[in-house]
Amino acid sequence: MQELLFLGLFMGALAIGWLLGRREAIKVGFMLEPHGSALDRQYFVGLNYLLNEQPDEAIETFIRALEVNPETVETHIAIGKLFCQRGDVERAIKVHQNLLARPNLTREQGDRVQFELARDYLVVGMHSRAQRLLDELIESSSPLRAEALVDLVKVHEREHDWNEAVSVGRKLVRERPGFAVTLAHYHCEMAAEALQRKEWQQARVCLEAAINTDKTSVRAILELAALEESRGDALEATRWLQQLVLIGPDFVPQALPLVRRCADNGGLILADYLDKVIERSSPPQIVTVLARADEIKETSGISNASRYVVAHIQNQPSLRGLIYLIDLHKDKVEPRGQQNLTVLREIVEALIIDAHHYRCEACGFSGRRLHWQCPTCHGWSTIRPLKGRDAA
Repeated sequence: MQELLFLGLFMGALAIGWLLGRREAIKVGFMLEPHGSALDRQYFVGLNYLLNEQPDEAIETFIRALEVNPETVETHIAIGKLFCQRGDVERAIKVHQNLLARPNLTREQGDRVQFELARDYLVVGMHSRAQRLLDELIESSSPLRAEALVDLVKVHEREHDWNEAVSVGRKLVRERPGFAVTLAHYHCEMAAEALQRKEWQQARVCLEAAINTDKTSVRAILELAALEESRGDALEATRWLQQLVLIGPDFVPQALPLVRRCADNGGLILADYLDKVIERSSPPQIVTVLARADEIKETSGISNASRYVVAHIQNQPSLRGLIYLIDLHKDKVEPRGQQNLTVLREIVEALIIDAHHYRCEACGFSGRRLHWQCPTCHGWSTIRPLKGRDAA
């Protein structure tokens, strides 16, 4: 069925292209043979192949019959794209290379064909050839410059060549300001490589470049806080943690161990910090709520901690919150009650053991840990923590 649909679309495109080409040829005086001669015979040969269920031979014959001129270039481009979508990239490359060799293309048509050929090369992994074609489009200030920059930066991203990705990304962000979010992640990737080499100062420079590129980069803020704390500067780490509350309070659970260390070093008051995070979240992450409940338990006792958690999970049900309440009270009841609570805890724990805590807002991918780049759609900063009823 799919093959028939493809051939139907293909035949329609060829018919339109042939009519336009014939009209153009007559207009400029290039049609030397009378109607019904060699050109028409090519179509009859193609139809014969089609009727004999030889689609590949039919397509080749129709391509030869379809004259290339300014009126039919878009048809040829569409044919090449259909080949590529069908998985026959070799034939798509052949069509686009044949087009590109034509001397009568306009500048705009030549750029379009070159761009499609570069995409063909990307599909089959011929990155160096694709990069050469894309570089030419970028340097020539083609109308396709922004699209060429997008494809070129993806080449460097796939190869983890972050220096080149940043270089191309800086050009792209001038064309598309929204790309700043992704460019900030490239700087963070460079910082991660510097940290592996124990080049602390270089890592800091890269992370600060990420912040300058995207002021809302949660990843850069988290990594700067961790870097400063590891270098013994608790006050600077605390400054970045306070910034995290303003920019991304839902990501504070990622930094809770760091937050507690800064509190132990006197950099911040843990209870006040958690209250600020919960106030800015709507609804708050249950992990943050339970961390605050621990503080209440230490200062005001189990009953107050229990009431605090119950108040939250009545509004936003949470299995994690239920387990926390069971752990608070199971030692305060008689042995039979302890057994029942233990069984209940095991049941609830079994329900959440495989639960996903993060979801991509672009494609719906979900997982148990945070990815800065979605493994499915490859978007950057598209994955966010689940909370409220979604997390429940």
